[in-house]
Amino acid sequence: MDWLADFPPGVLLLVVFLVVAVESLGVPLPGETVLIGATLLAASSGLNPVFVAAAAAGGAILGDSIGYWIGKRYGRRLLSVLNRRFPKHVGPKRLGAAVHLMRRWGPWAVFVGRFIAVLRIFSGPLAGMFRMTYPHFLVANAAGGIAWASLVVTVVTVLGSAATEFLHRFSWAALALAGAAALVIAVVVVFRIRRRAAQPAADRAPVSMTEAELDELLSPSGSVQATTDADARMDTPTTRAASSAPVRTDLRAAIAVVLTPLRWALRTTPATTAFVTVFVALGVVTGGLWRPIDQAAWYPAFAYGVPSLEAGRWWTVLTGMFITADPLAYLIAIVGAAVFGGWVEVRFGTLRASAIFVTGHLIGVLGALGAALALARLDWPWAQSLVTTLDVGPSCGILACVATATAFMRSPYRLRWRLLLLSWVSIALLYVGKIDDLEHFITTVVFVIAARLLLGEHRSTPRPTMRDWRLFAVSGLLVIGAVQLLVTLVPLDGPLGSTALTQGSILDVGVDTVAILVIANWLRRGHRWAWWAAMVLTVGNLLVTLALIALAWLAQVPLVASTIWISASVLWVGQAVVLVLSRHAFRVAANQTRRRLPGAIGPGARRARIRAAQLLREHGGGPLAASALRPENRVFVTADGGHAVAYQQHAGVALALGEPIGDPGGAVAAVSAFATAAEQEGLTPAVFATRDARIVPEGWRVSPLGRDLVLDLSGAEASEPAGPDDATGAIGADPTTSILLPARELPWELRSQIRALSSVWVSDRHVPELGLTVGSSIDAPDDDDREPTAAVRVSVVTDAAGAVLAAVSWLPIPGAGGIVHGWALDAVRRALLKDDAGTTTGVGAASGEHTSRAVEQALTDACRRFSSESASMVSFAASGLAQDGTEPDGVAVRTMAGIAHRVDPLFGFAEIADVAERLGATAVPLFLACREDADQPRVAYAAAAGFLTGIRLRDLPRLSGSLLAR
Repeated sequence: MDWLADFPPGVLLLVVFLVVAVESLGVPLPGETVLIGATLLAASSGLNPVFVAAAAAGGAILGDSIGYWIGKRYGRRLLSVLNRRFPKHVGPKRLGAAVHLMRRWGPWAVFVGRFIAVLRIFSGPLAGMFRMTYPHFLVANAAGGIAWASLVVTVVTVLGSAATEFLHRFSWAALALAGAAALVIAVVVVFRIRRRAAQPAADRAPVSMTEAELDELLSPSGSVQATTDADARMDTPTTRAASSAPVRTDLRAAIAVVLTPLRWALRTTPATTAFVTVFVALGVVTGGLWRPIDQAAWYPAFAYGVPSLEAGRWWTVLTGMFITADPLAYLIAIVGAAVFGGWVEVRFGTLRASAIFVTGHLIGVLGALGAALALARLDWPWAQSLVTTLDVGPSCGILACVATATAFMRSPYRLRWRLLLLSWVSIALLYVGKIDDLEHFITTVVFVIAARLLLGEHRSTPRPTMRDWRLFAVSGLLVIGAVQLLVTLVPLDGPLGSTALTQGSILDVGVDTVAILVIANWLRRGHRWAWWAAMVLTVGNLLVTLALIALAWLAQVPLVASTIWISASVLWVGQAVVLVLSRHAFRVAANQTRRRLPGAIGPGARRARIRAAQLLREHGGGPLAASALRPENRVFVTADGGHAVAYQQHAGVALALGEPIGDPGGAVAAVSAFATAAEQEGLTPAVFATRDARIVPEGWRVSPLGRDLVLDLSGAEASEPAGPDDATGAIGADPTTSILLPARELPWELRSQIRALSSVWVSDRHVPELGLTVGSSIDAPDDDDREPTAAVRVSVVTDAAGAVLAAVSWLPIPGAGGIVHGWALDAVRRALLKDDAGTTTGVGAASGEHTSRAVEQALTDACRRFSSESASMVSFAASGLAQDGTEPDGVAVRTMAGIAHRVDPLFGFAEIADVAERLGATAVPLFLACREDADQPRVAYAAAAGFLTGIRLRDLPRLSGSLLAR
């Protein structure tokens, strides 16, 4: 903590406040160590220790509160994922018990956790995740933060430097006691559960909770009902039979259950478990868990470095791997080895994982020592310091595992994380430049390049997309700005010397920071002027540095503030390379109204629609191709004119509808061209309701959207209908008539009733009007550019009095050669139900049975007529709103499920699916594809804006969560 001595008192208090606050958010920072160091400095500098305690307490309260809200906001999503993947371990009973315990004992856990290492990091997020009420949390949090800060400052003030080891020992001892107590409590809880499970009435089988039950379980009102609902699904004859086996209820069985994770770790990751165990044991024996050990007398006998090799202590290259020099490094090493080392061992086996870990350690250590010996021949103070430094720790082996893990990520995350890892070790070497930074740099570079070659698996690094190039450019600027601000606050001694600032360098950092903040967001969006501004800023910084170096060389005077300028110039050179390579990704015009694809408006739009109509006549299309030429749709035509993509543009998203129109063999290239054109204009490309997930570019995020129900009529025998256009039937004792006509030929009285039904549903029942893949073809005829044989048709069911009970519109599915080879259901209108008082509102009021049977009659009679006309297929749910019963994957799919829930009273998706399945329809999955998870909120809003007129951004969370409120 020597770096704290460089701060004035005011900045020192701010550092204490920020470090403790960020640690309380859930980030493993040395908050207690910083507080101890600040208290020792306060005692020697005349700063009142009460101010230090107040800063630490304020940071603890603020950080824990923010962590609480983070856990409350995102914890339910994490628990939902864990419940789906591990329903046996994260089932309703265990979640209910955890919520109950948190609400009963949570305040005490928050208060006591502030005094325990590691637990103080996670108490806030856990309390928010399990929905502890905020007033109780705030009281416990404030009491714990004040008591902890006061105790630490008092002990340090009284005991002085000796307090450091005492407090660290106390934290780790408290953590050990807490772990032992948790183990005992877990054994008791499992013992009691197994005793109850032995009773037949309590037999249960693990099931996955629904989103609604999980949301209810974690709601502030309690978890009893949600647990009861989930348990109700368990108690079936099948589960009772499956759980009839005897259950051991003795204490030994309970202990065995609690230790099951340890047995799993020993079985699947024996090398990682053994290493972490030895590592922690040596930390306890040497005292490294609670105090720095680099000054101990025995330290040179275990630490590796040039002095150790010159003294003949060759074994230190291996022994130094099992200890670290300070407590924070111990915590990071334990987590890193367990997570990344364990992943590599599970993925590749014990032998190869051990080889990766040990090889990475040896390459980093021996490579750094060889480089230090080579550089020591130069008259370079930094190189001279490397050959006199000792180091310990397994960080090189851990980084080798991290680099190996990044090599097996899916695109585009593989490239991004590998560049992030390389950037981190490079900046650390440039600005800090200790021996361990050199080791990390060598290990990371070697394993990023050779990880797959070493493992015998070959996969090329994906080519960066335009989005990647924009991300690299803006990330580079932000990293440069952040590094310059960091060295402004904390001067460092790197390979190029001290980064202490002068008045000129402060001005330079200030100008760079302001310029970066101004252009970063526009650069992210791909604007051309932002690229030029970034290039001017980059070249300007390089020219300033070159001018200063030339001036100093010509005048034979020392260069003022040379270190910080030269160090930053290395980063600016890298930024210049990125900007030059990514220049093609910045073509967005400054005028927002010009952000559109070629052929979106004007004469180009008319030509694009004409070409799309020609492609439909030549090649046909799927169910959504029937609505491709709607006026609200735009059409993108590929450069060769061989394919057309119907899309809508909302909120900066170009949302392609279904599959491209044209030869199916070129669909992949057409979607790639569409995505490239969208990115060039600064738009986010996405594909909605496609039947073939293989047409999207490699690495895109593909989510199941729902299902279409397709009835194959090609093998059905044609049957003559009762009349030329109508059929008679009955619903109960009431006679009905069903007709199927082109929309433009509907009688005026039927058309007026259908429009009145639409108006009442929208105005009185607040069912939104829909767009995108569901149109208003019932209320208006087709566009004039459609062929007469391809007119929209409407199936209408009326009662004996001529009142409309149900109306269903059908869109033609174009086939090759200009024929119609099928029909797709577009929109449904049904009569309103009678209310509880027996009164009716609007036109065509009827009972629920009448409307359901009327919709069924409209569907079956239409399918019968389509079959008689030699149609080959009928699509019942091509809109992408019909759900398949699975949990929605991603915010975009949840939003579509929310829209379907809102309009279900009118459309009746489940009812239509039931009729279609009785007719013999088969399910065809539909998908939603976007570039990555980060695009999902924007795509969700764009799809919602396409479906619902007038939706606002603040409506999106409520809409995507409407399933949970069902």
